[in-house]
Amino acid sequence: MPYFSIETNQTIDQISNQELLKKTSAFIAGLLGKPEPYVMISIKPETPLILGGIDEPTVFVQLKSIGLPKDRTAELSEKICGFIGQELGVPKDRIYIDFKDIKGKMFGWNGKTF
Repeated sequence: MPYFSIETNQTIDQISNQELLKKTSAFIAGLLGKPEPYVMISIKPETPLILGGIDEPTVFVQLKSIGLPKDRTAELSEKICGFIGQELGVPKDRIYIDFKDIKGKMFGWNGKTF
């Protein structure tokens, strides 16, 4: 179950937020080759963030997934930064990504673990 969290210091209205949630869900499912029903997305707008001492538009992303391929993180970073840049208008150098590969036994769902 991939979990993708976007934190940004930008304001996102409710309608745009819902549209971005849906777009991001499909994007992450396709990017990782995972069934979309298992993908979880969260967006936290108006998060107090500062990068390099400047409060310009900034994004912090977390991607957690079972079996996240470490040899693809550079490719994933490029594609995620491109997607975030396009959707939120944030330059790539203002986006940080935290990748986490999770063992199936350390991820619970539906009263079980994977």
